[in-house]
Amino acid sequence: MALSIVTEASDGPGEADVQAALDRILASDSFRTSPQLGAFLRYVVAAALAGRAASIKGYTIGVEALGRDASFDPQIDPIVRVEATRLRRAMERYYAGAGSDDPLVIDLPRGSYVPTFTRRAAAPVPAPRSIGVRLGAHRRALAAVLLLVALAGLAALLALRRGGERPTAPTAAIPTRTADSGAPNPGLPPGNGMPVIAIEPLRVVGTAHQGQLAAGSLTDKVRDAFARFDTINVASGGPTQNGAGGAARPRLDYQLTGSLEYGETVTTLRFQLIDAAENTIAFTRDFVYPAAAPDQGAAEDEIVVALANSLLQSYGVIRARDRAKQLASPAGDPRYRCVLQAAESLRSFDPAAHDRARSCLEQLTTAGPSFAVGFEFLAIIDYREDAMGYPARAGDPPALDRALRAARHAIELAPASARAYQNLFVVQYARHEVAAAFAAGDRAIALNPYDMLTLAEYGGRLVMTGEVERGLQMLRRAGGNGIVMPNWHHYYQFLGNYLAGNLKEAAFQAEQITADDYPLGLVARAVAASRTGNAVQARRSLDRLIDVQPAWRTDARALLEKSIYDPDSVDQLMRDLAAAGLAGAS
Repeated sequence: MALSIVTEASDGPGEADVQAALDRILASDSFRTSPQLGAFLRYVVAAALAGRAASIKGYTIGVEALGRDASFDPQIDPIVRVEATRLRRAMERYYAGAGSDDPLVIDLPRGSYVPTFTRRAAAPVPAPRSIGVRLGAHRRALAAVLLLVALAGLAALLALRRGGERPTAPTAAIPTRTADSGAPNPGLPPGNGMPVIAIEPLRVVGTAHQGQLAAGSLTDKVRDAFARFDTINVASGGPTQNGAGGAARPRLDYQLTGSLEYGETVTTLRFQLIDAAENTIAFTRDFVYPAAAPDQGAAEDEIVVALANSLLQSYGVIRARDRAKQLASPAGDPRYRCVLQAAESLRSFDPAAHDRARSCLEQLTTAGPSFAVGFEFLAIIDYREDAMGYPARAGDPPALDRALRAARHAIELAPASARAYQNLFVVQYARHEVAAAFAAGDRAIALNPYDMLTLAEYGGRLVMTGEVERGLQMLRRAGGNGIVMPNWHHYYQFLGNYLAGNLKEAAFQAEQITADDYPLGLVARAVAASRTGNAVQARRSLDRLIDVQPAWRTDARALLEKSIYDPDSVDQLMRDLAAAGLAGAS
């Protein structure tokens, strides 16, 4: 990529301008307290100014800026991609706050580590002779708006005429792009719209002995882990309260605070999640470890996994609080509200909720083509359309084709996103591209080993391809931290234990499936009830299954084969469904 720096003769940014802009960024609160991000940015800017843009690669950044040794392999160690993601987010926050009036913008475009430098131009004063040009531009803009309105009306008319389709519920207004420039509408706030959390240094009580948990390394590990989840922005440091201790952070939604107390026989950690807007404690969690525990690294990992998955997942504390706040009113960032809406549709198995989620995601990814999280959710929403057999809209490409396109585009926008690779894994598996799917799953786990959702998705699909014991091991690891699991993870657990002959555990997992409109969950409940002698419950579950998805009456085998690729497993389920009373399953 060519360096975007213009010569002084053309009134573009010169080296002195760029250096001054860099100094302002590095002196800001976000960068003063994050030396690694500062080192990353300082290195790539210096290399670009020295004419060495071609040498700015993952390896050179890792070795020369981030302190990795000569054996560093960026294909194995994702530190550069992770830090690049954190750096882009930190710069978004800087230019949305302290740097909003900077005359020169330093950017790190997605897909590259080579920085660009752009001087902010002052609004031109139009000369009288430009009136005709401006009127032409206005006419083009007006024509574009009228065309959009006409297309929307035509789409609505077609929707009304499609008697077999569900009506699409209206969504909140989404900012669009301007007709001439393609720039985002000012109504869409800067950044990616996700909430911001500050992870504060642990307060230490007592004196540590050799080999005990260290507050600094644990705080760093929590920050690193949280930064790997796409639906949260991790503040890089600065004051602990908005407006306190110096310059305020641009925006702060949550704070994770805690203490580490060294005792004679145990080490005690206490964490609190504070809702910054309400100034209330939203979550507390204590961890107690023997002071002489031999593997402190394993203890750190256990703490990080428990915190990340309790707070950040779809069923976690932050998402639950934000659903209650944002879905009840039009306030907040439309991107995050749409993500919450999409996540809610995945929980509910409601076709109307699916339509609303798809509509808002399509509008937002059109209005903001760099909205990577939006494409991630769009991929899984399109996948769900195929998995649940929802009717397609007229003229749509196949749902799995749309899902694959969205998943790949999300990776292009966010190459270090574990969740983007997880969605590619899920979509490719549904397309029967099994080898490619598990390769994407391996990549997702490598990028974020703290995400138990990915681990469970991987383990569930191992079970469905016949690798039952290996899949169950991963599912047990994923569910072994007291984390609330979605219904389909309990289905994976049911299926694995059922195929392994552990009927007691299979029946327990089937009982944990609370959704009454999830077809595979109803299959699990029917089979478990039948195998444990509860014929009434088995019949009730089968009746509900036919109500939700009538195709089970005649196409049970084909519906099982959509996700279970091991023929023996399908045969076993078909025999037990027939024994439970499903007509046509024999």
